[in-house]
Amino acid sequence: MKVCKNQKIRIACILFYVILYLVWSLKAFMLNPVLSQVIAKDSVLWYLVSDGIIKNLCWTLPSVLLIRKFDEDLFIRKQELFQFPKEWKEALLVFGGVTAYCVLYSVISHHGFYFNSDGLAECVAYIFVGITEEFVFRAFLLNATVTEQNQKFAVGINAVLFLCIHFPTWIIHGNFVANFVSFGFFSIILLSILFSWTMLKFRSIWIPVIIHMLWDVLVTLLN
Repeated sequence: MKVCKNQKIRIACILFYVILYLVWSLKAFMLNPVLSQVIAKDSVLWYLVSDGIIKNLCWTLPSVLLIRKFDEDLFIRKQELFQFPKEWKEALLVFGGVTAYCVLYSVISHHGFYFNSDGLAECVAYIFVGITEEFVFRAFLLNATVTEQNQKFAVGINAVLFLCIHFPTWIIHGNFVANFVSFGFFSIILLSILFSWTMLKFRSIWIPVIIHMLWDVLVTLLN
C-alpha cells in the first residue's frame, strides 16, 4: 500500500524525535564526561563545541534537511518561514514583555538589581540554543503537524515533546525531581507555547528564535 504524504511526514516526525532523543541522551550521559576531560566544562570553548558544533550537527542540520524535503507539506513553507516578517515591529511588544518580566522577577527575588557576571560564558551557548531548538521544535516538528483545525492540540503536543527533551540534562544535573516538585517544568511548557504562538502568528521562525535567545540570556545574567 502506498503511504500518503501526510503519513510520511508524521513518520518522519516520530523517527526524528526518537532518534534525536536517543542521540542527545547518549551525548549527555556518555559524550559529555569524555569531552569534559579535554575541554574545561562551562568554558567558552565548551559551549562552542557542545552547543555550537555538536548541537547544530544533531539538531539544526537534520531539521533543515527535513524542512527542505517536506516543504510542500508544511503549514508554513520554507521560503516564508526563513524570511524575517514585515510585521516585525509588533514583535517588539513580546520582546519588551519578556524583558520586563525577567528584570522584574530578578529585582523582586534579589531585592534589587542583580547581575551574574559568571554567566557570561554560558551566554555563548544561547547564540546557538535559540536556533537549534527552534529549528527542531517549531520550524519542523510543529510546522509539520499543525493545521488550521488542530493548532491548540499541535501546540500542546509540541510543548510536551519540548519538555521531555530537557529530561536528560535535568537528570545529569540532579534536579529532575526538583523541577517537578517546584513546578519549574511549567515554565518550559509556557515558553514552548509562547514560541509556538509567535511562529504561527508571524509565520517566521526568527521571532521565536530571538525570544528564545533573549529569555535564556536574561535568565542567566539576572538570576
